[in-house]
Amino acid sequence: MHNILWRGCYLIIFNLGKERLTMSIQKQFIWINIIGGLSVLGGYVYALLDHPILRGQIWGGVPENWQPWITMFMFISGFGYCYGMYYLIFNEGLNLKFFGGRYDSSIMRTFLMLFLVSASMWIHSTFNYLELPNANSWNMVRIELWCTALSILFMTIGLATAKGIKNTRIHRISVIGLSAISFHCLFLDAILWTSYFPTDY
Repeated sequence: MHNILWRGCYLIIFNLGKERLTMSIQKQFIWINIIGGLSVLGGYVYALLDHPILRGQIWGGVPENWQPWITMFMFISGFGYCYGMYYLIFNEGLNLKFFGGRYDSSIMRTFLMLFLVSASMWIHSTFNYLELPNANSWNMVRIELWCTALSILFMTIGLATAKGIKNTRIHRISVIGLSAISFHCLFLDAILWTSYFPTDY
């Protein structure tokens, strides 16, 4: 599944048109989100359906009374991400200069690809670990979760410190939206979930 994402992103960036070597950055963001979103969500569905016995263990040791709240925050985070992408793609976002005016939108594209690729991988690595617990497979899960968390966190920081903002209200809401998914990926996934997950290797 994640191999499809890599190939798709490659084709997006290196368009074979005669007059232009690359698509517009807006079209790249659209296609990266379409391919990446399908890879992440489709990967979740495939992994859960393919492991009917083990899928009950995917919460690890997270207390049951926390799980509904975390699930609810997943949807809040998802909405925040979508709003942030709306601002970047369909508003003024991609015209900004990020990280205090130092970088253009290409750096956000890199972080976006890292975010979606790693987000599409962790659930498969988790089931690999549950099937055959060992240090290497668990470390792979942690690396993927931290890559997911840090890439979306850097996107949030880049947007929050961007220069050239005209629509301050939508920009502020977008930063809050990306902050929500950053919190989810960093604190709830990379830190809390991994700390509660039982390691039996």
